[in-house]
Amino acid sequence: MAEHEHSAEHTIAEHTHQDGCGHETVQHDDHVDFVHDGHKHAEHGDHYDEH
Repeated sequence: MAEHEHSAEHTIAEHTHQDGCGHETVQHDDHVDFVHDGHKHAEHGDHYDEH
């Protein structure tokens, strides 16, 4: 996975992005980003990275 910019403002415990979670998906290199509140998140271990 590409180097991340910083951790997202919400955690995996608060919301799990997955197929059918209601957020738009965008392919980003070797992973999928989820569009959330106008920005993109990608799962990275135990947190989301902000893209």
